[in-house]
Amino acid sequence: MSQEKQPSFLDSKTILAIVLVGMSWIAWQSYMKKKYPHAYEQKAQVEQSAEATNNAEGGGSPNQDTAGNVENPGSTVGDSNDLTTPVGIPTPSDRAESVVHYEDEYWSFDISSKGMGIRNLHLKKYTDRKNELVSVGRGSLEPIFATNLSGRRGELDFTIETIGEGQFKGTAVTESGQITKLVSLRSSQYLFETEVVATGLKPSFVGLTVTMGDKLYESKKGGFMLPAFDHQEFFIRSNSGKDRLAINVEKLTELDKTINQVRVAALGTQYFAQGVIDNSDVIPEVKTYGDIQAGIVTGRLQYTMLNKADAFKIRYRSFAGPKSFEMLERIDSEFAEIVNFGMFSWIAKYILHMMKWFYTLLGNWGLAIILLTIIVRLIVLPFAVMSYKSMKNMQKIQPQIKALREKYAEDKQRLNQEMMGLMKNHRVNPLGGCLPMLLQFPVFIALYQVLGQSIELYQAPFGLWIHDLSLKDPFYVLPVLMGITMFIQQRITPNTMDPAQAKVLMFMPLLFTFFMVSLPSGLTLYIFISALFGILQQMYFMREKKTELKTVEVTAK
Repeated sequence: MSQEKQPSFLDSKTILAIVLVGMSWIAWQSYMKKKYPHAYEQKAQVEQSAEATNNAEGGGSPNQDTAGNVENPGSTVGDSNDLTTPVGIPTPSDRAESVVHYEDEYWSFDISSKGMGIRNLHLKKYTDRKNELVSVGRGSLEPIFATNLSGRRGELDFTIETIGEGQFKGTAVTESGQITKLVSLRSSQYLFETEVVATGLKPSFVGLTVTMGDKLYESKKGGFMLPAFDHQEFFIRSNSGKDRLAINVEKLTELDKTINQVRVAALGTQYFAQGVIDNSDVIPEVKTYGDIQAGIVTGRLQYTMLNKADAFKIRYRSFAGPKSFEMLERIDSEFAEIVNFGMFSWIAKYILHMMKWFYTLLGNWGLAIILLTIIVRLIVLPFAVMSYKSMKNMQKIQPQIKALREKYAEDKQRLNQEMMGLMKNHRVNPLGGCLPMLLQFPVFIALYQVLGQSIELYQAPFGLWIHDLSLKDPFYVLPVLMGITMFIQQRITPNTMDPAQAKVLMFMPLLFTFFMVSLPSGLTLYIFISALFGILQQMYFMREKKTELKTVEVTAK
């Protein structure tokens, strides 16, 4: 009698069911990890801590480091070009970003766990044209002043703790060693005093980087003949000199540069900036570049370890605040150069100091500009008197000049020789009338730079319709008044030009009026007061001339 065959557990239907259940479980777990990543991170950390405790009790593992992370024996950690992350080391995306908030009377910001950089930095004493708090570096994808490893993708994850008033410490454990970052605040100067130390270094350690960045700023075009200051630029001070890299959206590829031996690097706009002042034994290089698709510009300082060692340290001061020249000069004289006063910077500095002193006396920047204008005109007054005397002597010899022109009309060379001899005999300087204007030109350019660059004049009101001396006159009153005063001054000032040149010169006040329409109202105020002073000065000269004529008439009688 045959025995009935018993059914097997591992038949095809059972195996298929097990496979389907297993695949469903794996898919479900994958879905839950994506939907609730934080819960699974915490579970992994607990299991990892328990495993580390068991290994410690059992004598530990030869491949385990001091942080409780297991190194991958198969990974090529010694290769500095290898960007893979060994098993047990958190990848940049494994930990969610956390922040430590700080706020005082000067600023507010968040210290990010990513690179221990700065996010959401707002200057509480300054507002923009929309009356919102000024923000520095808000367009950067990375936190500004973040510290990361050279040659490693992604950002370091720091554990941050507050160790004192305005003092913070961050620690990051990496496959290349432990990174400790200390930050101390000097809020009144908008400074972060920073020291970064890398210890327990592995062969894969190359160096450290510090990042600056912001959104692309759409620059405004300047007025006729003079450029606009409302633009974005990098300022780099290196051992080879100064570099100003103006950021042009249309020519962003030209921004890709690498500059070596950098002492100061800054990224800023007209009145506000972020920057790094190096104080390390290792001199960094800086790489600048822009991303038109992301709409950002980035400057990355790279500190490279030249000689292999067990530790690596860098020190620097990072700045994020207003471009106040006097404050920046107290911080570092080279860093103060981010304020661009141009070719006449030595004059601009004195003008700024003088204006600030006048402001302390008068309490109004417009009145300070007026007083400065009067002082400048008084300084050049002796040269104006010389110019007036030269022009007066020129008028006396006009009949002789006319005769020479008629006599030597066909011989220009002989005419010039005779005229130069005539002027020499009568002690007439043909350039004497231009001397006061030439002396005022550097002051004009320097003042233009001061009004365009100084944060002290940013949103500074004058009165009535002028609420911001750093902007153009909204109703164009000052440009029109300036044009009228220039026309009057020109009419009452004697000249020795021929009639054709005099007619052309009559259009100059009109051209200057259009020229001044787009310039800061503070600069237009300076030129208006200067032209008004010139009218009073010329009226005095004309009165003196009438007095001389009366004296001559009395003597003749």
